[in-house]
Amino acid sequence: MSMSNITIPTKSTFIEADGTRFSYRKFGAETGTPVVFLVHFRGTMENWDPNMLASIAKERPVILFDNKGVGETNGQAPETISEMTQDTATFIKALNLNKVDLLGFSIGGMVAQELALQEGDLIRRIIIAGSSPEAGINPDSVIFERMNRQGGDEDNAIDDFMFFF
Repeated sequence: MSMSNITIPTKSTFIEADGTRFSYRKFGAETGTPVVFLVHFRGTMENWDPNMLASIAKERPVILFDNKGVGETNGQAPETISEMTQDTATFIKALNLNKVDLLGFSIGGMVAQELALQEGDLIRRIIIAGSSPEAGINPDSVIFERMNRQGGDEDNAIDDFMFFF
């Protein structure tokens, strides 16, 4: 039977870090760079498509978690992307992971981008789905500048940055 958020036991695991009791599940392959999933606004780890997770879990460790103040994770939900990012970094570091890949959907994609800026050494690759930078793409922003460092002409650089990490 394939491993997914549907086929693994529904009992969450918890880890305490900086006063927050994070709820999470880890399943899938025992080796490889873990993929940490960053969910959409008001989502919990139950909101991911089990078929997609099962496919990824065949080859990679998969880590789902509830953001601070959401689902089974305690604390006050953060009010900014920056605060969500700090909480995400705290969670990843509490698991003693030194390199992860991220899949960020919607607001999770915003957190993934900010995490790459704040904790670049922690991130190997990012997939951003259904998202944008926190406040849109401002031509004066750090995101826009990094998007254009990819090389080639500007249009291709943006496509490469946004879809092919």
